[in-house]
Formats: sequence, C-alpha cells, structure tokens
Amino acid sequence: MTGPGAGPQGVYNQLNTTTPQAAPSGSGLIQGATAAPAQAPAPDYTNLGANQAQADFAAASSNGGWEFDSEAMSKVIESLEDCIENNFSSAMREAAHLTGIDAMGDEVASQGYVKIANESGASYQTFLDGARKFTRAYADKLVEIKAAYEKQDQAAIDALRSVGKAL
Repeated sequence: MTGPGAGPQGVYNQLNTTTPQAAPSGSGLIQGATAAPAQAPAPDYTNLGANQAQADFAAASSNGGWEFDSEAMSKVIESLEDCIENNFSSAMREAAHLTGIDAMGDEVASQGYVKIANESGASYQTFLDGARKFTRAYADKLVEIKAAYEKQDQAAIDALRSVGKAL
C-alpha cells in the first residue's frame, strides 16, 4: 500500500486524529469517561428463604396422601439450625481472612492484586451473609409450619398452603 493515509503512518494518523466524544452536558462525567452501570438492589434473602420454605411445604402437602410428621420436621429444623450455627459461622470466620490483605510491595502489581483480593473476599462475605439469611428464614418458616400443625390451626395451615394461588 502506498499513497497518503496508507501503511503504518495512516494507521497512526487515524488513531491519533479521532476526536474524543464529549460527555453529556451536566452529566458530571469527565470527557472520554464512561459511567459505571447501575447496580441492581441486593436480593431480600429473608423473604426469599421464607417464601421458598412455604412453596416447598405447599408442594409437598398438596398431595392427598401426605401426612405431617412432627419428628421428621424437627430433624430438618435441627439440621438447618446446626448448619447456621456451625457451618455458616465457621465460614464467616474464615472469610474474614479474605479481606484486609496487605500488599507485598508498593508497586502496581501488588496494589492491583490486593485490591482485587479484598474485593473478592468482601463479595464472598456478602454471599455467605445472604445464604445465612436465606437459611435462617427457611428454618423459621418451618418452625411456623410445625407450630401450626401442632396447634391444629387449620387457618394457618391453609394460608401456608396457598402460596402462589390467587386469593
């Protein structure tokens, strides 16, 4: 390729003569910068857990041959409580070591690594907290279901079974 605008000089000219796009007036953005995408609100794990337990109960109890077993329900609740008290607590203690990491040196690579490692640790802690809230709400809803059966509260049982049904 020969002639004006061809070859390495042509590529260089194209790259260096493109005019930058101006940020929208009043946007607060620096010219040439792009805005970060808006973050979705965090899920409400407490409601998700309670609703999932209710949906699971409604699905299980909708079978005509299903019978409530208080002892089996107690075992499930106990297992969930154990998970919350031991597994999640242990994981949260361990996850605390994943943040607050100090850089090995004062240069770009160490600083970049530490930034990403600490963000990753914080993200894992957020995940664990959400999972713990979900499990806690699930267990609490099972306790509510068990109590309704033990009290023979048919209105409460019917309300628990009505998940997803039009009232």
